[in-house]
Amino acid sequence: MVGMEEIINEHCVMKRILIRLLLSLCVVALVSCSAKTSRLVSSGLWENWEAYDQLVQVDYPDAVPIILIHGWNGGEFSWPGPHALIAMETQLHRDIFFFNYRTGVIANRYPPIELLEEQLTTYLKQYSQVDIVAHSMGGLLLRQYLSEHNDNPVRRILLLSTPNFGSNIAGLLVDIGDIGYTGNIQASELLPGSDFLWQLNSLEGVELQGKSVLNVYARAQHELLKGDLVVPASHAWLPWVPNAEVNGDHHLGRRITEAWAMDFLTSGQLPTLAPAPSGRELWLRFQPAGRSEPLKITQPSIRRFDQAHVFKDKPFGLCCENRSGLHPLGGTSLILKDVVPGDVVRLFLRNGTRGALELHMGNLLKKDNRPVQLIVLHPG
Repeated sequence: MVGMEEIINEHCVMKRILIRLLLSLCVVALVSCSAKTSRLVSSGLWENWEAYDQLVQVDYPDAVPIILIHGWNGGEFSWPGPHALIAMETQLHRDIFFFNYRTGVIANRYPPIELLEEQLTTYLKQYSQVDIVAHSMGGLLLRQYLSEHNDNPVRRILLLSTPNFGSNIAGLLVDIGDIGYTGNIQASELLPGSDFLWQLNSLEGVELQGKSVLNVYARAQHELLKGDLVVPASHAWLPWVPNAEVNGDHHLGRRITEAWAMDFLTSGQLPTLAPAPSGRELWLRFQPAGRSEPLKITQPSIRRFDQAHVFKDKPFGLCCENRSGLHPLGGTSLILKDVVPGDVVRLFLRNGTRGALELHMGNLLKKDNRPVQLIVLHPG
């Protein structure tokens, strides 16, 4: 009789074989391109890198430089092309530099965001003052850096398409990383409710105080495959800073030459600000009084009802089964989506303090617009 472990191993082997087959087909397709096409592509790449070499030279040593921090699987290509950035430098009379770090799809052996922050710390020590534009996960990296360094050279911050409250797409990236037994630590930290994001957002924006900040994200679209399919507005919106929305997709880093970005980088001028997205989301953890670690909870222990006492099927999520931060908290994040004041959540907890806990969303929503809340459970 074939054991369960052998079946699982065989399944994993088959997945790896299929992936390698697909990669082989891609290689064959690429090789089949004409020599003429190859020469044109190569010529274009060399031209771009020659322009990048010109871009990273110091041309305005007395002006505050602009540092670009890309997101997950990003790099120089996350921004406008080098010629557009050179023109931007000329217009602003300021240098533009890249901070690049290890990230990507292949190999997946990339450091957690907390360790990338140490690299950013070393990089920024050479500057007395900087303005920073950060795209996607780069915004989280910057916020992590600021949370650890009160004495820093950062003056202005432009956050673009940043998953301040996570990205559901990260779950797919975690699954892809698990195929090769190497995992994807950065993706696990991007999961809504992860240890990393919980600790960062528990600061309630303290790390950004004293800075000129603008958080920009793509306006929500109701058409299929429109808007930002990676970070929805409800996950990008940051309640402690000015927020603005623009038409577009996730790749807002390529649009920093537009007026709304140029005005902010020039003088700190803010565009028309956006209200909070209509879909409220709450992250909750539960910790018995006298204990240092939150509780682990499971889906069967949770019930949610609307104001008419009608059961709502699975309008919540849980994070995380696996470790999701360099400094794990333990316990589980309960992610309540589309929260309205009339909703009630009941939890059946076996923690030695109470059998069932009833939470009225109206009471939680009154707590100063706090999207991340730790609930301490007292006996009785």
